[in-house]
Amino acid sequence: MPVRPAGAPEPGNAPKLVASVPWVVVLLGVLTLAVLLLVASLSFRVREPEPAAASVPPLVPPVSPAATAPSASVSPTPKASRSRSDVRPSRSERPPATATSPSRTPSAPRSNQPESVDGGALTATYRVRDADRDDVAAELVLRNGTGRAEPWRVELTFTGRVRNLRVVGAPVWVVPRGDGRYVLRGVGPLAQGRSVELGLRFSRDDRDDQLSGCRVNGGDCALD
Repeated sequence: MPVRPAGAPEPGNAPKLVASVPWVVVLLGVLTLAVLLLVASLSFRVREPEPAAASVPPLVPPVSPAATAPSASVSPTPKASRSRSDVRPSRSERPPATATSPSRTPSAPRSNQPESVDGGALTATYRVRDADRDDVAAELVLRNGTGRAEPWRVELTFTGRVRNLRVVGAPVWVVPRGDGRYVLRGVGPLAQGRSVELGLRFSRDDRDDQLSGCRVNGGDCALD
């Protein structure tokens, strides 16, 4: 039986050691690549903030308010001088406007004043238009010369026998009183400055039967 010297490797272990050497090299290479990738990634992350610092805009020194104050103070001065020159002509145009105003004021009260007719009273005028033996056509005109609306009342007195008195031209109440007397009363007052024309027609028995008296609101009528 052969004797193996001391310290000599066993014949079966040598091939196993040689076979495991390539895997060790591969493992070392993988570890080296992993370390390089880790170092590269860390270095990339550390360098990222540098562009941000470079992108910060340069600081601009603040502008003092004293520099802008002169520009604002210079602009109003020419405007003020123009406004004064524009105001002066407007003052010169005002006098003609005031001169024309007094001429307009007197005309307004004239239109509001009521017209006065016949001395400021309510009057009546009686006149005969047509007459024959049996019938008479007459006219009674009332005028209100007062400054307000007035109710009116007319009293007619005829001689002889007069009958069938008829009145046209305005709403009128006709009240016979007997003995040839009639009272005419307006349904409404007569407005100031206005007049109304009434047509009268009545029958009679004789030519001598005619008007003998006429009064309006207590005053005598005018006979035409």
